[in-house]
Amino acid sequence: MRKGLILQNALMIAISFIAGVACYQLFELKDAKRLISMIDSRILADSLPTLTSSIIPLAISIVIVLLFATHPYVSSIAKIFIAMKMTFFGFSSVYLLAQKNALLAYGAWWFPFQFIYAILLLLICESIIHNNKIHRKKGFLPFKQLLVLIIFIILIFIVELFVISYIFK
Repeated sequence: MRKGLILQNALMIAISFIAGVACYQLFELKDAKRLISMIDSRILADSLPTLTSSIIPLAISIVIVLLFATHPYVSSIAKIFIAMKMTFFGFSSVYLLAQKNALLAYGAWWFPFQFIYAILLLLICESIIHNNKIHRKKGFLPFKQLLVLIIFIILIFIVELFVISYIFK
């Protein structure tokens, strides 16, 4: 059962990322920049992004996943949101790779951290969905698991801030 779940989530990540790469080909550069600025403006920044511009996209993602994953009837929307986030990840990755001076930003910052965040969001989603199926209680949250995952996210976010400050020197 777990192997099937891992395969399903890995395929969702891969297909969504590839869909984002394909979607980039459909956009003009100015439209791509406009979409990127609406979702995560740090990608377009030439200087060090502010702390709030780094926290807001991650916090919104966590809140949306928690909001939808906790309700048994709409828990699949949390996975759809993660798939959409991975599609944007692929879209913005192509944008960064197309820029002349953004290879370091892509390789050291954008790709590894966004990939880790996506996996951690999936783990949050799966742990809530799995515990809801076991306990059959509406609103039951696995607090210990969520606490560990949130701590991991915070630690990775701190490392990301150091990497961003190094890249944008």
